[in-house]
Formats: sequence, structure tokens, C-alpha cells
Amino acid sequence: MRIGPGSGSSRFFGIDFTPMHRRIVVVTALVWFVQIAFGLAHSTVFEDWFALDPRSVLPWRPWQLVTYMFMHSAPAQGGGFNPLHILFNMFMLLMFGSAVEREMGSRRFLRYYLICGVAGGLLTLLPPFHAITVGASGAVLGVLTAFGLLFPETPVLLFFLPVAAKYVVLFMAVLQLASAASVQSGIAYIAHVGGMGAGYLMIRGVPFVGRWSRRFDRQSRQREDRRRAELRLRRDEILDKMNREGRDSLSQKEWNTLLEESKRLRNE
Repeated sequence: MRIGPGSGSSRFFGIDFTPMHRRIVVVTALVWFVQIAFGLAHSTVFEDWFALDPRSVLPWRPWQLVTYMFMHSAPAQGGGFNPLHILFNMFMLLMFGSAVEREMGSRRFLRYYLICGVAGGLLTLLPPFHAITVGASGAVLGVLTAFGLLFPETPVLLFFLPVAAKYVVLFMAVLQLASAASVQSGIAYIAHVGGMGAGYLMIRGVPFVGRWSRRFDRQSRQREDRRRAELRLRRDEILDKMNREGRDSLSQKEWNTLLEESKRLRNE
């Protein structure tokens, strides 16, 4: 399957950036540079306020459930840091974000990304996993989950071998679940599980929320278009009957059909 550039997308070094996907990458990079600046100044004020800290997030700093996913490993108190944290997350987002955004639409993609990240953050607040957390991994793995569900047969390189996206998602889900059991690993695997779980529920359809893909929207619109076409045909038949036999010949059901079509036309 070839996934080409869509409406509103741009290309940079051969990478296709859709609008919201591009903004997320830029904001995440800018936040990381701010973290570096604070860290090199031997200050942890930025992390204290915006990293996800189970001791302060509820009820005092609830914004940490969102801000933590835009932060990554950076020097603090003069210590070292691992740039692979942000590089790996942004690489994953670059690989899968544009295709998912084109399928969902930009606003829905942003909401989806944030909800996956928040869901992952909430799981880190459970007592066994209490730890200060930063990183977009939960949200990014939610995007990977969406890609695997929306484009299940698309080949993705896994250990340099092309594997169908649905199997890559399954492999990652099993890996994160198994790893989450190790709460002392220093990696918030439980946040990854939360992001993937929330993504799965949203794509498959959450009660009272619905599915988060234009593909399913298109199916709904097609059903609605068929219903409207049948209604217009029925309306024309009723009007022909009224012209032939008069108004008194119409049943209550036929009058209701005309009323429904009249309301629809006014709303449009």
C-alpha cells in the first residue's frame, strides 16, 4: 500500500508532514530544547512543574497529564541525558502519524493523540507504578495502534523484516504488557500499555463516543445518503399520488414522510 501526501501536507527531507503531525513534532522539539536550557542551568523547576509527578499532579497540577508527553530525557542538575528517548518517539511519529492524521482529520488526530497520552499518564498514577514520568511514548504507541488497525496489511519493517502492521501492533502490545510487570525498569511501560489500550478502544469504537476514523465516517455517510435517496424517492411517489388523487388520499404515514423530508430540506 502506498500512502502518498494528502491535503495540507508538506515534505521535508522526503518526509511527509501533515499539519497537526508537524505541529506536534515542532512543539515537542522546542520543549526539549527548553528542558536542556533549564538542565544546563542546574535547574529542575521546569520538570517540577510540567513532568508527571504522582505526588503533585492531583489535585494541584493536573496539567501535568498533558505536558509530560511533550517532555523527554534532558540534563538536570548537571547530569547526563539520553537523546534517543525523543529521537525514537519522534521517529515513530514520523513513520505513522501522517497516514493516521489523513484518515482521522487534523483535529480528531490531535484529540486522539492527547487522549492516548493522558490515558497512559493516568495508569502511571497507580500505586505499583508511582514514578515521575516524561515522554510521548504512550501517545506515539497509540498512533502506531491506530495505524495497525486502519492499515492492517501495510508492511512495516520489524527487525529489518517486512511484517504486516497488524502483527507489529500485536507484537508491541505483548511486549509492553510483559515489560509493564517490571516496575523497577526505569521505563514507564504501563504508560505505553495505557496509550495502546486507549487507542484500540477509540478506533474500534467507544460507547457514546464512536469510532475515530474518517473511514467509519464515510460508511456512516454512505448509509445516510442511501436513506436520503430512498426518502426522496418515496416523497416523489407521495406527491404524485397527491396530484392524482388529492390531499385526502394520503395516509398519516405518508404525511409524516413529507414532514420529515420538509424538515431535512430546511436544515440543509
